[in-house]
Amino acid sequence: MAERRRTAVLISGRGSNLQTLIEACARPDASAEIALVISNRADAAGLNHASAAGIATDMIPHGAFSTQVGFENAIDRTLH
Repeated sequence: MAERRRTAVLISGRGSNLQTLIEACARPDASAEIALVISNRADAAGLNHASAAGIATDMIPHGAFSTQVGFENAIDRTLH
Protein backbone atom coordinates (compact mmCIF):
# COMPACT_ATOMS: atom_id res chain seq x y z
CA MET A 1 0.00 0.00 0.00
CA ALA A 2 1.28 3.48 -0.86
CA GLU A 3 2.16 5.92 1.87
CA ARG A 4 -0.71 8.16 2.88
CA ARG A 5 -0.33 11.87 2.19
CA ARG A 6 -0.52 13.95 5.38
CA THR A 7 -3.20 16.58 4.91
CA ALA A 8 -4.53 19.61 6.79
CA VAL A 9 -8.13 20.77 6.55
CA LEU A 10 -9.25 24.38 7.07
CA ILE A 11 -12.73 24.87 8.53
CA SER A 12 -14.91 27.64 9.90
CA GLY A 13 -18.16 26.00 10.86
CA ARG A 14 -20.13 22.83 11.55
CA GLY A 15 -17.66 20.49 9.98
CA SER A 16 -20.10 18.38 7.97
CA ASN A 17 -17.67 18.25 5.05
CA LEU A 18 -14.83 17.53 7.48
CA GLN A 19 -16.75 14.58 8.93
CA THR A 20 -17.11 13.14 5.44
CA LEU A 21 -13.36 13.55 4.88
CA ILE A 22 -12.58 11.92 8.24
CA GLU A 23 -14.72 8.92 7.31
CA ALA A 24 -13.12 8.66 3.86
CA CYS A 25 -9.60 8.82 5.31
CA ALA A 26 -10.46 6.06 7.79
CA ARG A 27 -10.85 3.57 4.94
CA PRO A 28 -7.87 1.22 4.55
CA ASP A 29 -7.43 2.21 0.90
CA ALA A 30 -7.45 5.98 1.54
CA SER A 31 -4.54 7.87 0.02
CA ALA A 32 -4.57 10.62 2.66
CA GLU A 33 -4.63 11.04 6.39
CA ILE A 34 -5.85 14.18 8.10
CA ALA A 35 -3.00 15.31 10.33
CA LEU A 36 -4.38 18.70 11.37
CA VAL A 37 -7.59 20.70 11.34
CA ILE A 38 -7.34 24.49 11.55
CA SER A 39 -10.27 26.80 12.23
CA ASN A 40 -10.57 30.56 12.34
CA ARG A 41 -13.33 30.22 14.96
CA ALA A 42 -12.91 28.70 18.42
CA ASP A 43 -16.59 27.67 18.44
CA ALA A 44 -16.42 25.76 15.13
CA ALA A 45 -18.17 22.45 15.75
CA GLY A 46 -15.81 20.80 13.28
CA LEU A 47 -13.02 21.08 15.86
CA ASN A 48 -15.01 18.65 18.02
CA HIS A 49 -15.29 16.21 15.09
CA ALA A 50 -11.52 16.35 14.65
CA SER A 51 -10.77 15.91 18.35
CA ALA A 52 -13.16 12.97 18.59
CA ALA A 53 -11.28 11.32 15.72
CA GLY A 54 -7.91 11.90 17.41
CA ILE A 55 -6.85 14.58 14.93
CA ALA A 56 -4.77 17.54 16.11
CA THR A 57 -6.50 20.93 15.97
CA ASP A 58 -5.46 24.56 16.01
CA MET A 59 -7.39 27.82 16.02
CA ILE A 60 -6.10 30.93 14.28
CA PRO A 61 -8.54 33.83 14.70
CA HIS A 62 -8.57 35.98 11.57
CA GLY A 63 -9.57 39.02 13.64
CA ALA A 64 -6.18 38.97 15.34
CA PHE A 65 -4.52 40.14 12.11
CA SER A 66 -4.74 43.54 10.49
CA THR A 67 -4.43 42.09 6.99
CA GLN A 68 -5.48 38.97 5.12
CA VAL A 69 -1.81 38.37 4.29
CA GLY A 70 -0.94 38.31 8.00
CA PHE A 71 -3.66 35.74 8.63
CA GLU A 72 -2.53 33.60 5.70
CA ASN A 73 1.10 33.80 6.86
CA ALA A 74 0.02 32.51 10.30
CA ILE A 75 -1.72 29.56 8.64
CA ASP A 76 1.39 28.90 6.55
CA ARG A 77 3.62 28.90 9.65
CA THR A 78 1.27 26.47 11.39
CA LEU A 79 1.26 24.14 8.41
CA HIS A 80 5.03 24.06 8.29
